[in-house]
Amino acid sequence: MDMYNKVRQTITDNSLLSAKDSVLIALSGGPDSVALFHILTRLKKSLSLSLNAIYINHGLRPRAAAKEEQFCSALCQKFKVNLLVVAVDIKALAAGTKKGIEEAARDFRYEQFEKLAAELNCSKIALGHHFDDRVETILFRFLRGTGPAGLKGMPISRGKIIRPLYNLTKQEILDYLKKHNLKFCLDKSNSQTEFKRNYIRNRLLPEIRTKLNPAVDRGIISLSEIISEEDFYLERVADKAYIKCVTTTPAGKLVLASDRFAGYDLWVQRRVIRRCIAEVSKTQLTPSKDVVGRVIEVAAGKKKAVSVPGNLECQKIGQKLYFYQKAPLTFQERIEIGSKCKIEVLGATLSAKLLKQDNQSLLQKRQSLNVIVDFGKVRPPLLVRNIRTGDRFCPLGLKGSKKVSDYLVDRKVSRPLRDEVPVVADRRGILWLVGYEIDERVKMDSTTTERLKIGIRYS
Repeated sequence: MDMYNKVRQTITDNSLLSAKDSVLIALSGGPDSVALFHILTRLKKSLSLSLNAIYINHGLRPRAAAKEEQFCSALCQKFKVNLLVVAVDIKALAAGTKKGIEEAARDFRYEQFEKLAAELNCSKIALGHHFDDRVETILFRFLRGTGPAGLKGMPISRGKIIRPLYNLTKQEILDYLKKHNLKFCLDKSNSQTEFKRNYIRNRLLPEIRTKLNPAVDRGIISLSEIISEEDFYLERVADKAYIKCVTTTPAGKLVLASDRFAGYDLWVQRRVIRRCIAEVSKTQLTPSKDVVGRVIEVAAGKKKAVSVPGNLECQKIGQKLYFYQKAPLTFQERIEIGSKCKIEVLGATLSAKLLKQDNQSLLQKRQSLNVIVDFGKVRPPLLVRNIRTGDRFCPLGLKGSKKVSDYLVDRKVSRPLRDEVPVVADRRGILWLVGYEIDERVKMDSTTTERLKIGIRYS
């Protein structure tokens, strides 16, 4: 099977493209990206594709980059593909973010791909990674001490990103370019071994092929495929454990039942903890084994709390382990009578409406998500907000006032969850600690003529 049909087969087998997809092609001018570009232009008509290309100038090789940009521009003009050019001083960016040049460049590229794909309404982002790149990536991660997830290597697709050349070797790509008389640019920095990936490509792998195993590339990919299959199964096991052990609060904190968690094997615990950290931090960063180990010690009661990269805190209280952002929640919204207001950080909607008079007797309900108060005793405007330091109110039936914080301690509300408890207040102070108690001053009595119903609904 020739390379073009091999790529078409890869696209079909893995559902990488659909008819009428809009594709953003990462075009560097190098052999891989030129081959990818050419194949996608050949598929354009049959799949009704809309194509755009992006060239990124990292500011590392001014003269070479100028030639590459000119080459990419001419190539895109020839095939009538729109080209976008992005320039960046990657050395300055790396210094500012305290990253290595390779890491900073990679992160910047992916950020730009996603950003421009969104702006251009592209459904797919096509990258030129191939078989040899996969081998280098897995070996690089192995040498850095990765776990099973890292040994899976780069996926053939993830979100909008697709890799149509996934199963092609570098030699197959070069043969395709020669067959179709396609020119390309050579990046001289690829031969410089001071970059880690280049050292693996140009020195380490050739040495292994010569002195240890000529089929090392296939062996590495085979290992990756086996690990991927096993990891898929293990993740399903860990998913079930996560569902049994972890609950989510309205604001997105996680609460892990440590007594249930203790019954699982260590490898399951590690996966559950990694997922908890990822969920609360909202990032794709994988926490180190050391970080995960410290969190497991907290779950086991060996430590009370531990800070986690990403400004997270893990704290054990009783038999529960809490994962949350260190910065407390803050919110404040005005409540208009007869309408609704949203509390975005809690995923909640609060409403207030006047009730018609009737002869039904109404009981005061405690720990309810709906309350009815004497509207004549309310002093608008009404606000729903987070608890503040020093807040006091007079719980229904109590003669004196009490600190809200003390009240929640008495009700055994754990500290990490207290910033998720809203209060409804008017000009005189708190009239409802939402979900718990109304203030004594707004209770209904024999003199009540107007009743106000306030309710909250969590999505």
